[in-house]
Amino acid sequence: MRTTRSAPPGLSAGGRFADWDGAPPTYVALDVDGTLLRDEHVPAPDILDAVAGLVSGGVRVGLATGRMAAASEAILSTGVFTGPHVFHNGAVVADASGTEQLVLGLTAADVAAVLDLGRGREDVAVEVYVGRTYLADRRDPRAAPHARLLGADPSGTIASTDDLAGREAIKAVLLCFSAEAAEDMVGAVTELGLAAGPAASPATPGIRYVNVTRAGVDKGSGVLAAARSIDVDLSSVAFLGDETNDVPALALAGTAIAMGDAPEAIIEAAHLVAPSYAAHGARIALDALATLAR
Repeated sequence: MRTTRSAPPGLSAGGRFADWDGAPPTYVALDVDGTLLRDEHVPAPDILDAVAGLVSGGVRVGLATGRMAAASEAILSTGVFTGPHVFHNGAVVADASGTEQLVLGLTAADVAAVLDLGRGREDVAVEVYVGRTYLADRRDPRAAPHARLLGADPSGTIASTDDLAGREAIKAVLLCFSAEAAEDMVGAVTELGLAAGPAASPATPGIRYVNVTRAGVDKGSGVLAAARSIDVDLSSVAFLGDETNDVPALALAGTAIAMGDAPEAIIEAAHLVAPSYAAHGARIALDALATLAR
C-alpha cells in the first residue's frame, strides 16, 4: 500500500504527484534556459550555493539542456556542477568538464531532409551543429538573439551536406519565427522519422525552437544514459525543467519537478511544482531535493 506523502516544503503537487514515491535523489539533472537562467550567463549565487549543498551531500548534479556544451561553458566554469551532463537535447552525454562521452548524431541524409524543410520559408531558419560550433542556412537578423544566447555566431553557412566537409552533424535546430511555423515544423520533423523537441527561452521571446535529433533521442534518453554512466537507477534521478522538450525527462525521473511558470502541460507531467523563476523556484527545488537526500 502506497504511503501518503506531502510535497516537500516550498513545493506543491504536480499532475503526477500520486505516483511520486519520495525516493532520495542521487543524481539531479537540470534544464538551463527558463530554469537556471533567463538573461544571465551563469545561475544566480543562491542557485549555485544550493547546487553546492547537494554536491556536498554526495549527490551528482548535471545540466540537461538543448544547448551545445560550448554555450554552457560559463556555467560549467563555476565548478559546482559535477555531471554527467546532457547537451544537444539528448544527443550528447558528457562528463563534468563537458567532454563528450556519448554522441548520437544525425546522418547526412537526415541533415539534407532538415535543410529542405527550411527552403522557401521566411519564418524558419535552420542551424546544424557540428563539433563545438554550428552552421546556419542563412544570415537572418532575427536569429541574432539566439546567437547572443549561445555566446557564439555561426562559424559558417550550410546550403547542402557538402558544407559539412566530412564532419558529423550532432543536431539541427529549426528557428521558428511564428507559432504556425513551430507547429508545422514539429509535424514535418516527426514525419521524417526524426525526434522533434519543441522549446523556447525567455531570453528570445520572438523565437520558438524545434530541436531535431535522431529517432529516439531526447532529453529523456539523454538523462537515462547519463544516469546509467554513473550506475544510478532512474528512481533516484531528479529532473527540473520548464519546457515541452523537458517532458521526456520528466516522464522518466523518479522525482520530476516543473517550474511554477511552466505551461500547464509541463506541470501535469511533473510530480512536484516549484515556485516561478522570479520567486527563486530553482533554488527552492534544489533545497527541497537536498532535504530529501538527507
